[in-house]
Amino acid sequence: MPITHTALSQSPAVAIVVCTYNGSQYIESQIESLLAQSHEVSIHVSDDVSSDDTVAKVSDKMRSGIDTLHVNPDNTGFVRNFEQGLKRAVESHARYVALSDQDDIWDEQRIAAGMQAMSDLESIHGCDIPLLVHSDLKLIDKNGEQSHPSFLAYRKYRITSRRCLNTILGENGVMGNTVLMNRALAELCLPFPESLHVHDYWIALMAELFGHRVMLNKPLVNYRLHENNASNTAESMSRGLFTSIGNINWRMLLARDFKLPFKEDSRMLVLKEVLANADDYPALSEEQMHSMNLFVDYLDFSQPRLKSLAYLMNSGVARSGLRFRIRLIFAVLLTTRYAR
Repeated sequence: MPITHTALSQSPAVAIVVCTYNGSQYIESQIESLLAQSHEVSIHVSDDVSSDDTVAKVSDKMRSGIDTLHVNPDNTGFVRNFEQGLKRAVESHARYVALSDQDDIWDEQRIAAGMQAMSDLESIHGCDIPLLVHSDLKLIDKNGEQSHPSFLAYRKYRITSRRCLNTILGENGVMGNTVLMNRALAELCLPFPESLHVHDYWIALMAELFGHRVMLNKPLVNYRLHENNASNTAESMSRGLFTSIGNINWRMLLARDFKLPFKEDSRMLVLKEVLANADDYPALSEEQMHSMNLFVDYLDFSQPRLKSLAYLMNSGVARSGLRFRIRLIFAVLLTTRYAR
């Protein structure tokens, strides 16, 4: 049953979808940062059956007649929670939707800057084309202290506003907690594929294939890393630059048990679903289908290893950097982790 504060008769400019689960420690400061936005917003919280006092804290912060709080009947996981939150935003006739995690802190210009970029996109492409705006982030620790001024630089992501499907297919770099999308993109993204591992991958892919995307280089979200993050954790991020293809240690060297990039999440299932159901989406170009099929061929890992290695080195799906590339060579040529 949804717990709601009387719905607006007319949707505000931007609906912010916040997904929560046992987020009591940080949710109040995040909601306050959303309420402090310089652009008009409504806040739509979707709680995944928290066992702490998250729901009570959210309810205390909400504005009657503007914001809504929905508590799921069962725990669905964060990907399905975002899907249902996005679906309810679309059903509320929101023209624009932003996504929010429960433990970050937003810059007060986060929505205003995004909407300016969105307006620029609409002036070129119109309102009926799927449009996505996203940004860089600052890293903060559990106490709110800055640990790095740029998440994208810290992780060595190469993403820019330039269209590049291979980047989106592989390393990506579109972070869900910075996403602002128009209604056309939100509708295109629903429903999420059954196998989806993270929602931002799907949203970025749909925008890159069928719409347009702009990245704002300014960090507009303070991305809080702590031990209970749903995806990245403080520990995994501290090791992140050195574990892109798994920890290499003596046990792994002897067993040749090397993890390869992108093979152990849902990318292959998602892409195969898109390709198999192409009639359900706007038309894909031959170039797009070729790029997707090449990536799926790599993920299948049924081709000669040197061909897979050449693809990873030259296509742009994987990160650059000498250290990473040396480890990649060893991993692709020697791994026994995957059946062929």
